[in-house]
Amino acid sequence: MINNLPLIYKIYKKLLKSKRSYLKETGWIRSVEKGVPCDSHGNPLPWMNYSVIAFLNERLKKNMSLFEYGSGYSTLYFAKKVGSVTSVEYNKTWYEDIKKIKPHNVQIIYQEIEPYGKYCQTINSHGKDEYDIVVVDGKERFSCTKIALSKISSSGVIILDDSHREEYQEIFSHLKSEGFSSIEFEGLKPAGNRLDATAIFYRTGNCLNI
Repeated sequence: MINNLPLIYKIYKKLLKSKRSYLKETGWIRSVEKGVPCDSHGNPLPWMNYSVIAFLNERLKKNMSLFEYGSGYSTLYFAKKVGSVTSVEYNKTWYEDIKKIKPHNVQIIYQEIEPYGKYCQTINSHGKDEYDIVVVDGKERFSCTKIALSKISSSGVIILDDSHREEYQEIFSHLKSEGFSSIEFEGLKPAGNRLDATAIFYRTGNCLNI
């Protein structure tokens, strides 16, 4: 614990009080206040680190379609950036909450986690024949990633949140064997307090121009 009042005050002035502080400009402080991931104006953000959010802000386009394993404020964010969003959610309460506020270009599906893989297979039974972007941010991430490979377009990308976790490293190996390269972004998440990472897997000629 820091037991140095002058240092604590200096940190307070730089990161909390200053109008141009990183924590204010990114919306980190607003996210803490509201208890949800949002920017400095209160607009929804995905609960991903600010580095990857900044990257996606510049590259997502309205002609793109997106499938999302795991719904939330990310669903609302992506709905403003791309043409259509299809999202599957396993938490019934969260599904009902997002369903009430989703915009017209979002299709949200409730699917329990079952031993026969229905959650992972949702991408095959709902939405479009193929997607430009698949976001893997829910349960059974390795299985979801493998199944998603048959549903992304030739220029499609896969976004894996929490890519720093040890249990997800097999996803890197599998996608590399399928011809994908990866780029990883690190930083704070909205209201987060540690270093988190998100990886984007892509091939030549991808829709994000990586």
